[in-house]
Amino acid sequence: MMDPEGSRPRSRQELWDEFIDELDRRGQAGSAADVLVPASLHPEAPAGKRFGELTRIDIGTLTQIGNNLGRRADVVKDIWERTQKKLKAAARPRPKNV
Repeated sequence: MMDPEGSRPRSRQELWDEFIDELDRRGQAGSAADVLVPASLHPEAPAGKRFGELTRIDIGTLTQIGNNLGRRADVVKDIWERTQKKLKAAARPRPKNV
């Protein structure tokens, strides 16, 4: 994938940083679950999957990719855990007022 000016391909570190920035922005807005994992991030990444649909194994893979890129990868796990809690809470039936 090229940089915005189209002058050079973006590095995996840049793609990772953009992915994390998007997760953070969307997470603050309450919609991190809808962020797609970038296809060109890494061959083993769960590319094209929505963040809220990732499994614990997928998150482990992303964490490993982040660590290999020399990035703080724990943030992915933290955002995923918060996202999963929100999704589970939203899926719970609401108690009826008696």
